[in-house]
Amino acid sequence: MPRSSITPVATAGLFLSFLLIGVQQSLYGPASPALTSHFGISLGSAGLALAAQFTGSLTGVLCTPALRGRISNRAFIGLAGITLAAGCVAFTLAPAWPIALAAAVLSGLGFGWIDVGVNELFLEAYGTEGTGRLNVLHAAFGIGAVVGPFLIGALPFGSWPLVFLGCGAVSLLVAASARGLGGRAPLRQRVTGRSGARLLVGLFMLFFVLHVGVETAGGGWETSHLVGLGWTASTAAMLTSVFWLASTAARFAIVPLARRFCTVHLLAGSLAIMLIGCVLIFVDPLVPVGYAVIGFGMGPLFPTGLVWLAQQVPAATSPVMAASMLGGLFPAVVGSAVNLWGTAAIPPALTVTALACVVTAGVIGRLNVGTREDTTSERSTTWLASRS
Repeated sequence: MPRSSITPVATAGLFLSFLLIGVQQSLYGPASPALTSHFGISLGSAGLALAAQFTGSLTGVLCTPALRGRISNRAFIGLAGITLAAGCVAFTLAPAWPIALAAAVLSGLGFGWIDVGVNELFLEAYGTEGTGRLNVLHAAFGIGAVVGPFLIGALPFGSWPLVFLGCGAVSLLVAASARGLGGRAPLRQRVTGRSGARLLVGLFMLFFVLHVGVETAGGGWETSHLVGLGWTASTAAMLTSVFWLASTAARFAIVPLARRFCTVHLLAGSLAIMLIGCVLIFVDPLVPVGYAVIGFGMGPLFPTGLVWLAQQVPAATSPVMAASMLGGLFPAVVGSAVNLWGTAAIPPALTVTALACVVTAGVIGRLNVGTREDTTSERSTTWLASRS
């Protein structure tokens, strides 16, 4: 089976795809006030768009291994781009909220295919030499997540359809760039090992679900939280860009730090910073600062967590990434709390989630000491298989 290959044009297209999904994911929260007016729905119901997006994303992630095994890399990324474009256009033209939610599911499907597929393509094409590229790839996602809320805040109120249509147009460019991709996905390895290794995989899944939950709920509800405190919708949306900007800056900052500190220490520092941010959002004058601090601590957790996972159980990368998409349901959970208690429920919800993430990381740190011998042979087998 030919190894995955990427031409320079396709590489640019893949970076563009992560920039795009960063923009697209970050739009729903800042657009919520305009969506409530346009569709005549409550603020809590507007949060369902994020849940619909991630329901589609989760479906796409779960289908990725089977789909990539049946079609070429070129066809897979082309299909992902076209699907995302169709979802964005349909969301813009939807005459009613249920139809808009269905469109969000469709765009989420393309999002999920891009999210997992592009990560796997980089790992397959560049192997251990792709660490820098993978970090920059995730930073591109963060840049997109900064641009999305900024556009919503900078454009006149109610102009959200223009941004979604723009995402659809860029999605078609991503699909066109897929012509520079070659090969197919390699055969997948099953996760095996003793009970300790299987427990470790389950804990990694929980860790990813929780910190993705902090990311999506924090970025998705910051605008509404600030509006509830008296900020204007446009200013609140632009401040949400700072959340994603801090996340992106942290991903760039982690690259030189990785040369001096081990993965576990980098993760511990990131988690501590995230918790400090959660404390700050309880203090009204410091709420925007608190969200920025949460973003800075949260930013490196996903890519650095993937490295941590690969060091322990590399065969579990795909299922753990699939499980991480469940974190996208957290905005809907927070939305239910907002409907009951108002926006004051947002800080406690984020803090509880962040604390659970820290506890899970601590348990993983203790457990992988005891399971290191169990997973060593598995890592060696997987590495040799990947090189053959």
